[in-house]
Amino acid sequence: MTTPSTRPSDDRTSASTSASASATLPTALLLLGGPRERVADWVGRSVVPLVWAPAGRWSLVVAVGGTRTGPPYDDGALLLAGRPVPGRTGPALGFFEVGGRAVVTLHTAGRRRGPGWVVWEPEVGLVRPPGLDLAGPGEIVRAAGCPARSREELVDLLHETRPRPVTMLQAVMATLGLPGPRLLQDPARAEDLPGAARHEPSGRQVTWFEDAVADSVRLRRELGVLE
Repeated sequence: MTTPSTRPSDDRTSASTSASASATLPTALLLLGGPRERVADWVGRSVVPLVWAPAGRWSLVVAVGGTRTGPPYDDGALLLAGRPVPGRTGPALGFFEVGGRAVVTLHTAGRRRGPGWVVWEPEVGLVRPPGLDLAGPGEIVRAAGCPARSREELVDLLHETRPRPVTMLQAVMATLGLPGPRLLQDPARAEDLPGAARHEPSGRQVTWFEDAVADSVRLRRELGVLE
């Protein structure tokens, strides 16, 4: 039987182990608003281990492991941030920490140029990486289903420069009234959500992905897009 004197120590050890495990996981969370069967299909083709669960009008998808692919596609957060979300699977909002920056992505059917991006850096604030189509605060608020007045709150928040990236992401989610912000710090807890299911990529999926990437790079070189 566990005595009162040893139990707190066990609890601290368990919490420390959980925190250490979470620290090694990508910071990557998406909310997809499409039908569950379409979300299940999207999740099932991921080369990053994922847990997904219903969360009101959303399906919440969390990365729970590193990508199974090799460099330069071994960053699970970056890979998920750049992964397209079909119109019928969205709208979708993504929240990631990539390279020490907070990244928010927006996928909606009306976006013909692909996803919209918000990139925020500590001590700097909003940045404009070349080649990315920026998402406006108004369209993010609309996709989240928030009242129009939330736009000003979001703008004010994104002008802050002191928080850590994960804290900024959590604050954005809280401002938008979205579920799951705590999972950005502890993604392993996603498996405890009601109705949660886990996806582990198969070796065949990883091979298909790597072949598709190789074919895309080869074609771009043949067309002169890449030097």
